[in-house]
Amino acid sequence: MSSVELQEPRCDECGCVGKKIHRVHKGRRYCSNCYVKLFKRSVCAGCGNYARLPTFDEHARCRQCVTNSPCVRCSRTGRPVGMITEYGPACSSCAHYFTKAEPCEQCAEPSTRLSTVLRGEKRLRCCPRCAREDAATCPDCRRHRFLVRGDDGQMRCKLCNTLGSTRCLTCSQVMPAGKGKECDECGWKRHFEQRARVFKERFEHECVRERFAEFCEWLKAHMEAQKAALKLKSYIPFFLFLDCHPEEIPSYVTLLEHFHADGLRRMQTPMLWLKERYSLLADDVLREEYSDKRRITELIASVPPGTGAAALEGYLAYLMSKLQAGGTTIRSVRLSMRAAKSVLQAESETFAALPTQQSVSAYLTRTPGQKAAAQGFISYLNRTYSLSLKSEVSARAALRARTQQLEVNLQALYASSGEGDTFHRQWIKSALMLLHGLPSVNKKTLSFSPEEINGQAGFNVVLNEQTYWVPAPKAPL
Repeated sequence: MSSVELQEPRCDECGCVGKKIHRVHKGRRYCSNCYVKLFKRSVCAGCGNYARLPTFDEHARCRQCVTNSPCVRCSRTGRPVGMITEYGPACSSCAHYFTKAEPCEQCAEPSTRLSTVLRGEKRLRCCPRCAREDAATCPDCRRHRFLVRGDDGQMRCKLCNTLGSTRCLTCSQVMPAGKGKECDECGWKRHFEQRARVFKERFEHECVRERFAEFCEWLKAHMEAQKAALKLKSYIPFFLFLDCHPEEIPSYVTLLEHFHADGLRRMQTPMLWLKERYSLLADDVLREEYSDKRRITELIASVPPGTGAAALEGYLAYLMSKLQAGGTTIRSVRLSMRAAKSVLQAESETFAALPTQQSVSAYLTRTPGQKAAAQGFISYLNRTYSLSLKSEVSARAALRARTQQLEVNLQALYASSGEGDTFHRQWIKSALMLLHGLPSVNKKTLSFSPEEINGQAGFNVVLNEQTYWVPAPKAPL
């Protein structure tokens, strides 16, 4: 292959080299001679205007019709045309998918999006990552661009360096020139309004569209533009549910049954709008009750069918009858059910057997605070399954378990090598309970100061008008 053929394009019709390529049609190049022979003036079947169309393609359209056609890859219209492929036009965003990947001249990674950049005195064709490795954030406009050094020695983008500041075309406020035509506030307001118009079309009923538009106006007045534009999408499920009830605003109970308590917490902003606009008040008692019932249902569903599940379901039926008689609350039912599940799990991870005295004693020894919550389930098992389980725990065993847990906590704190007031208070709390036998310590109320005794670093601690000394975490335990 000659050097001429490498430098000059070849006509795909006649094969001549050196002649100017006059037209490219569906990826094929035609010189001026071939263009005159093969492209004749005729009426375009798309727009009805005269244009030079190829005689060998009866379905050909003029360039204007081809340019206005949707992108062959993303099907979007109105985008700048990046390439006319053999399948049709490709927009500027999709054009690189129809080009052959070539190696980047800097990192050698193949890419279809090479661009020419200046590196010293050389021009290199680089991939997007290498092409922008010299870019940084402009300190004035906060845009990620190539920076140049100004007269004051500060690195800024070209617009901020040459123009300095300009005025927003929307609000006329002074802003860095690198921001373009409008300031950040006006830009986010425009984005918010654009997203509001797009999201509004997702609703079927006109009344819901009007409510959504009203909510958007309310949101703009109660939230800054950037935050409102970013969070607007997360409120769409709320209005999609309203679109299912277009006649009137659903009651709080209906919203609670659909979104649950945690879902309504994520929808606090639309709920606040309903409160101000439609006087829809949230019922905290009802929400907590519904949340407890849902947690109980999830707890029962988490236990596989078998002996343990039957015992839990029976205990739940007993507690619900007690609830209906007014002898307990739904919160107490949930706490009792959680303790019952833990008692069963202490015997078998698969909940395949009823608890024994050994597993009950081991569980209460590890978690003495659950004794009151587990007592009701233990009594229920004794009555229903003729067991003789006891909830008493040996004081010696409980003390030993407490000591072991405190030792584990101190070892973890020592290994973490933490610092600061919060870490020292946690260390002192565990050390006082382990070394001085204090039953409980409020780490927020104690005061301490460093004090060294016999060459060992430690803390002088004052708690409830009593003075204690504990070693510092840097000293070996």
